[in-house]
Amino acid sequence: MPRPTSSRAEPQVPFERRFGYRFSRIADALAQQTLLYGRREFGLNLAEHRIVAVLSQSDALSIREIARHTQLDKAHATRALTDLIDRGLATRVVDAEDRRLRVVRLTPAGRSIANATRPFVRERQERLEGSVSAAEFRVFDKVLAVMTAEAERMLAEEMQVEKTQRSAEPRRARG
Repeated sequence: MPRPTSSRAEPQVPFERRFGYRFSRIADALAQQTLLYGRREFGLNLAEHRIVAVLSQSDALSIREIARHTQLDKAHATRALTDLIDRGLATRVVDAEDRRLRVVRLTPAGRSIANATRPFVRERQERLEGSVSAAEFRVFDKVLAVMTAEAERMLAEEMQVEKTQRSAEPRRARG
């Protein structure tokens, strides 16, 4: 249900000043650069590139963990993993500690690609950090951490409102 608005017009925040828009522009530019690089150098799409990067920092992860770390939905992560497995870049095996769980690991070929991407990632990180002074970057890093925490609190609050509203709705008669 929409919230009531006052009769007085609220000042509008121009879209180009909204944090969601600004962060999205940065994320989109970096994702597109990664896609172009990954496709050109290794034949990887963006999801595959993200998965290789995440797996390179771990011995083995479940599909659920991969989806969470790559910010892909589970179905998209599963499709990309299937392609990586078919290309011999990853394997899916039964977890030694929990036989019900399947975990994914990079093969030597997958590790080789992950290692080959490190200079690209490092150079990009250094270029972005170098676009501001060291002092500015320290402040930015701190501000970004604070804003991330606040955005996550705002999301949790909104999810609580959603949950409360759903539980308050009359249940439909089962028939």
